[in-house]
Amino acid sequence: VDADGEILQLKSTINTMVDQLSQFAGEVTRVAREVGTEGRLGGQARVPGVAGTWKNLTDSVNVMAANLTRQVRSISTAASALAEGENREGIIVEARGEVAALADATAQLASQKRDIELASRELEERARQLSLASRYKSEFLANMSHELRTPLNSALILAKLLADNAEGNLTDQQVEFAQTIHSAGNDLLQLINDILDLAKVEAGHMDLVSVPVTVEGLVTYIDSLYRPLAADKNLDLAVTVSSEVPISLETDRLRLQQILRNLLSNAIKFTHKGAVRLHIQMAGQSEVTNPALKSAHGRIAFNVEDTGIGIPPDKLAHIFEAFGQADGTTSRTYGGTGLGLSISKELTSLLGGELQVHSQEGQGSSFTLFLPVGRTTQAGEDGDTEVSAARVAGLFGVDEGTHDQNIRDRAGALPPPNPRQFHGEKILVADDDPRYVNALKVALEQHGLNVVSVDNGQAAIDALDDHNDIGLALIDVMMPDMDGNATMTRIRTMPSHHNMPLIAVTANAMKGDREEGLAAGATEYVTKPVDTNHLLRLIATHLPTHSGRQARHS
Repeated sequence: VDADGEILQLKSTINTMVDQLSQFAGEVTRVAREVGTEGRLGGQARVPGVAGTWKNLTDSVNVMAANLTRQVRSISTAASALAEGENREGIIVEARGEVAALADATAQLASQKRDIELASRELEERARQLSLASRYKSEFLANMSHELRTPLNSALILAKLLADNAEGNLTDQQVEFAQTIHSAGNDLLQLINDILDLAKVEAGHMDLVSVPVTVEGLVTYIDSLYRPLAADKNLDLAVTVSSEVPISLETDRLRLQQILRNLLSNAIKFTHKGAVRLHIQMAGQSEVTNPALKSAHGRIAFNVEDTGIGIPPDKLAHIFEAFGQADGTTSRTYGGTGLGLSISKELTSLLGGELQVHSQEGQGSSFTLFLPVGRTTQAGEDGDTEVSAARVAGLFGVDEGTHDQNIRDRAGALPPPNPRQFHGEKILVADDDPRYVNALKVALEQHGLNVVSVDNGQAAIDALDDHNDIGLALIDVMMPDMDGNATMTRIRTMPSHHNMPLIAVTANAMKGDREEGLAAGATEYVTKPVDTNHLLRLIATHLPTHSGRQARHS
């Protein structure tokens, strides 16, 4: 309006007030929009010239925005540091209500993260210590294996030579003494093997090789191995196979044999009269508890029953523990360490199976090994290489149409090598243990071999240069200066001996030892103590005769 005097002053005052209120409203709206809608902190309302209540309102808005900025930024900084892995002692911010609760929650999260990181570092340190302890344990077991097997090897070879009494100059009692020494040595060897196997399983170093395993082969192996033991105790040994069992299953053959050996050995050991039976049949889902085994394509059960002393109910839970037995006094009466069942339990788990036991004290026990069948071959498939369950029955003189027939192996074990199967063929023995070399040399020369012996790798190389008629070499892996693997690698570079049969003979029995030996050039890998008959068969298989053909044992 057009006005003069006091009306003009009133107009100017009102317009100034409206302009300031408009600026105040705009600033407050801007700060509220930046903080509340756009999420931009740090804004302040700037309204020049206001005083009194309007100034107080402006200051209040700015204080609220500043406090919110400081609180949120403090929480954000702590959260960002937490996300980036930095640990802050806490969030220092003056706040109340939900913002204070958010600050407390973030601080608590940071504290929990510190605790978790501390626990994680402790776990990492414990894992490192366990790994170190496991490595030391493996190294100790490897060294002890070597130190125990090496002298045991000499004792077994010499005891076997005495027990064979090839010259016929020992009395029956002396032969019996030698047989006792050989038997005790084999028991000690089994203990060493059991301890190593248990250590390998615990350390996760047990290697499994899954192959088709025929039921016929298992039956032949078991019957030939345990029928003489059962006969010695006047026990009836029966091996039966149900007609629905496939002719093969996919599993680790050696480990399956090891489990069955442990179960059957215990059954015969703890049975004084009556029978021991192995029944092989298919099993239903309801018979097992392992979920993976329940969902398998099929399940095969190996049930070992005996009429022995049985196991008290309160002892059943302990028989699978290492060094555990149903009764501590049985170790004195029956011998043994209690490792067999513990190893069997662990191996069963590795094979994806389940091992169950039922027993009644004084009336016998029943151990059942359940395994997934995996890939199987049914009757009529691959007929040239595998045999059906019906043929298994027929092979041992059992009616093919009858279920669960007793199967007997009439073939027996492989015969020992012919005492004079060789005719002066020359072989090299490289080993730094003179006791073993002397014992082995006597055994090999009794079978017609001409032995050249050396005690280190370089001497082995020199001997091959000096004797161009050496046809095969037995190389010990652990030798001073140049070990057996390095020696075999060198031999493979010699043009005249590039294809020479090399048999690594070693006390090393830990994971990777065999693979390392074969990679170095070994044709075969044999673990000490050496079974002389097995070694002679290997030599006969690989050693060229004077006529250029391979020698074969009769």
